[in-house]
Amino acid sequence: MLRLGRWRLHSLVDGTFSVDGGSAFGIVPRALWARDLPPDGDNRIRLAARSLLAVDEASGRRVLVDAGFGDCLDAHFAAHHSVERPGGGLRAGLRALGVEAGDVTDLVLTHLHLEHAGGLVRPGAGGRPELAFPRAAVHVQRRAWQWAHAPSEHDRAAFRPALLEPLGHGSQLHLVDGELELFPGLELVVSEGHTVAQQLPRFRGEGESHLTCCGDLVPTAAHLRPAWGMAFDLLPLTAIEEKKVLLAEALEDDGILLFGHDPAIAACRLSERDGHPAFREAVEV
Repeated sequence: MLRLGRWRLHSLVDGTFSVDGGSAFGIVPRALWARDLPPDGDNRIRLAARSLLAVDEASGRRVLVDAGFGDCLDAHFAAHHSVERPGGGLRAGLRALGVEAGDVTDLVLTHLHLEHAGGLVRPGAGGRPELAFPRAAVHVQRRAWQWAHAPSEHDRAAFRPALLEPLGHGSQLHLVDGELELFPGLELVVSEGHTVAQQLPRFRGEGESHLTCCGDLVPTAAHLRPAWGMAFDLLPLTAIEEKKVLLAEALEDDGILLFGHDPAIAACRLSERDGHPAFREAVEV
């Protein structure tokens, strides 16, 4: 747990999964990335699906950033990616903090790829998906929502539009247009490199450091190197420039970066090394 101004922040892991290491690191040679995340015999690396619970102690608002895979995964996907939930999943993690799904007031989705937004729903009557957080306003960038329903051939496999239908048919969807302060001490920073209109929640304390949820712009600590991007990135050069800005801001403010997929390091602070921002220390969240 980390305190930052009015916010009490808790990192939660919905589960772990395996992906091809080359997909996770794009043009970076295996001999380099394997030092940070050693692959198995099938060249797969193990990643986490991490969320963040932020409790506003002033208002009682409970904000959840990203929802993990959820419980509506098809069996083929779960088997192919070796999805595991050793801690019982996101809902179990919330309960351990004394929070039920119905207590979550706001769900901020960085983007709508399956491992970030699949947990938006859960199996309902007859197995049909229903909203997993029944009282939460769900904040999504408008262009991200539109893209998820008409993606490109490059990223079509990352979305499950059917899992978004309960949200689209209800009243909980809040479409956001660009960067703004969503709540006092919570800003949304928009990033375009990985996918269209990814939003990176940034929590601030008054006169204090900030914590930025990096989404898939910087999915693991190994991806702190600006040129180490994912093969899934739609605009790799844009991602590099956005990452440089993100790192510079964190270095200037002694800010904290939260990784959505690092299996071992939830968050970190940076220091300057050879004139560039670099990993300094892990931060417990």
